Amino acid sequence: MAEIPDTVVKFHTSQEYVDRQFKINFYIDSITGPAPAAISVQLQFYSEPSLSGPITTNTASPIVKEGNITTGLLGSAVFPAATTFFAVGGAWGMVGYNGNSATYPISLSSIYLQNKIGQNFPEYVDPVSKKDAETPINTTWSRLPSSPVWTTMDRYYYIKEFSERYGNQSKEYWAENQVHHIRPRIYGGNNDFDNLMPVPIEAHKLITKWFINY
Repeated sequence: MAEIPDTVVKFHTSQEYVDRQFKINFYIDSITGPAPAAISVQLQFYSEPSLSGPITTNTASPIVKEGNITTGLLGSAVFPAATTFFAVGGAWGMVGYNGNSATYPISLSSIYLQNKIGQNFPEYVDPVSKKDAETPINTTWSRLPSSPVWTTMDRYYYIKEFSERYGNQSKEYWAENQVHHIRPRIYGGNNDFDNLMPVPIEAHKLITKWFINY
């Protein structure tokens, strides 16, 4: 929200994937008082390969509109789509017909992880081990020619160690959960305990599908 004398404007942003680009839309939700004479919006796309950074800041060309300012979509900014953790922020301002002006920051959004076709990562945290399927992901992993082997014995030894660390789980628990490689084997992940976690079957399918467009 920004304000000049006698005018209050409320807004929101949204994000979508269009034609291999991330499109950030700027919407005006309401205008209280006289409509502004002009509005300018500067959107920034903060991208990072992991939650620990480093952060790259991409600044879009300004969205500028003069006259006939109404509610609805004011304009959009586009950034090349890529698998990344990202957030959106920036600044915007407006000028009244009386010449008064105001500029305010656009609060930084939450951080999202998307693949190259704009799908959000299906977040999951195992309630027993508290392992998070998303946090360790790095978006610069290279695809291998083939996946390292994963056998029923590998699964057995993982469940054995899991039970030693976190206590025995029921047969139903292991029937409902698959062993997930946090870093997929095809992207260099190994069968070490730290790279594994239980994930419910349906959630595991969604994560596997997300990685198809990693």
